[in-house]
Amino acid sequence: MGSPLWSGLILAVALGLSTARAETLTISTNNTPLDRQALQTISREAFKRAGVEIKLVSLPSERSLVSANAGDVDGEGLRVAGLSEQYPNLIQVPERFVRISFVAFAKNATLSLDNGWESLRPHRVAFINGWKMFEANASGARVVNKVDRPEQLFQMLDRDHIDLALYTRADGVALARSLGMPHIAPVAPALRDVDMFLYVHKKHQALVPRLAQALRDLKADGSYNRLLASIYAE
Repeated sequence: MGSPLWSGLILAVALGLSTARAETLTISTNNTPLDRQALQTISREAFKRAGVEIKLVSLPSERSLVSANAGDVDGEGLRVAGLSEQYPNLIQVPERFVRISFVAFAKNATLSLDNGWESLRPHRVAFINGWKMFEANASGARVVNKVDRPEQLFQMLDRDHIDLALYTRADGVALARSLGMPHIAPVAPALRDVDMFLYVHKKHQALVPRLAQALRDLKADGSYNRLLASIYAE
């Protein structure tokens, strides 16, 4: 029979193991509400399978990337592929989180944008400052406005200060509805459908393969589609 001291040591170790907390990564984001919810929901499950926890914080779009690249936070999402060239301390988790439709909203949804980004040239457009997709492709428009909040996009459009508000389809439809602007609708086709990814700071490089595999497993067992369906259902 073991001594009371030995039994006490075993109990202490067992209690320590049972109360040990998983590593928590702080991820900054400036995503739209639905896309943020997707990031939160998918990440929570994927991170849990990878043995870590996640905490989301909100920062303005450009500052979010800068803070993640500086290591002030542990990562950033959701973003288009290829940003590691501009932010070399960030590593892209090489498995898609979601696919997002970037569109133009107009008061006249029958407007023709069949030539994609080139179709924006005659128009006055607005988009959120720091959104790399629009900064890279919409700068050739006749007038370009950058704003801080999505509500500003739709207010400018409603007041005829711009012709097109550039945003994401699902969140834009929900926002127009919430603002009581049913006359504002997305123009088809989408300007671009884009795969969006999570980035982590290079100090967490060892975690990248585990997160990618966790995402693949979520998709394989059906959890991924089930989680997204609950978020993006219209």
